Amino acid sequence: MEPTILIGLFFITTIIFAVGLLTFLLPKRVRKFVWIILGTILICSYIYQGTIRPLIIEQQTEKAIEVLEGHLEEKYPMDSWRITDTDDFRIESVINLHVIFDSEPKVVYDYTVEDTAVRQVNMWTVSGKSVEESGIEPQHAE
Repeated sequence: MEPTILIGLFFITTIIFAVGLLTFLLPKRVRKFVWIILGTILICSYIYQGTIRPLIIEQQTEKAIEVLEGHLEEKYPMDSWRITDTDDFRIESVINLHVIFDSEPKVVYDYTVEDTAVRQVNMWTVSGKSVEESGIEPQHAE
């Protein structure tokens, strides 16, 4: 599991445990009812964080890759490339993807995809230096 998911689950568990301890100040009948609600919230949050959220992120990323593939096929029909995601674990409307063209393997291009809009936002060399520092002339700058 990703660290952000573990932190979220720890945070939710701690809050529910604290509220559960506070229920000892309530009458027994109300206490049981509150514990049932807290248990349900805890189970639902674990299900969401552990299964549903990763599926949403994966679906978002796959859709963004399809949109970027279409953009690159239209813009560079005679070229081939590899697309990787940035390992973000947040559900966002803007997805960042990295592209390395086979004809230019030393440069990584950073694209953002929002709905159907694709923008090239940055580029750097595989070693981590900026393109300007390395002296490489990018062939696929937009």
